[in-house]
Amino acid sequence: MGAARRAVGGLGLAMTVTACGVGDPGQAATSTVAAAAVCGGLSPKAAKALERISETKRFAYRSYEVADSLKEMLHDPELDSGGVRTDCVIEPDVEDPEESPAKMTVLFEEVDRVPAPQPEVVAAARLPVGLLAEGGDASADLWFACEVKGVGKPIVHAELVYGPRPREGSVKEANIRVLQDLSHRLALAMGCPGAGGVPSV
Repeated sequence: MGAARRAVGGLGLAMTVTACGVGDPGQAATSTVAAAAVCGGLSPKAAKALERISETKRFAYRSYEVADSLKEMLHDPELDSGGVRTDCVIEPDVEDPEESPAKMTVLFEEVDRVPAPQPEVVAAARLPVGLLAEGGDASADLWFACEVKGVGKPIVHAELVYGPRPREGSVKEANIRVLQDLSHRLALAMGCPGAGGVPSV
């Protein structure tokens, strides 16, 4: 893809904010919705996965609608990426913040390459989605290629991250499933052929 493409690493939360709220653009989250209505809508299976992760059924969220800005970046190799784009922030509706992750953030960025899979000792969950999809105890990462005519196949890295906490049972695969569904929606909005190889959940 050439030297003009930039690798953006880590969790530098350089946000591109274009709209937010649980309904009206520009408004902060003030009410709660079911898991299926979070961040533009989740499939029934992804919604169940979100409930599994958070151990609740109601959520507030802030959506930033980054598909257009990310698409513009992929189509123009000379365009400065502006860092990581925050697509959605999910806040489980619980009385005690210790009972659930206080905030779950969904991020997207363009990167130069797909990293090597985590070593087996890390014990991350891995699913055959996109170019690579891995889930940890409080995070998930997914990479997919979005073919752009005249440019090539820029790589998009999606990430779901939240603060870890003690719990019974593993949510590694559930983390991937939530991120997979949101990545599928974003890939469709960006016009990636075949949704970048990321099926809906």
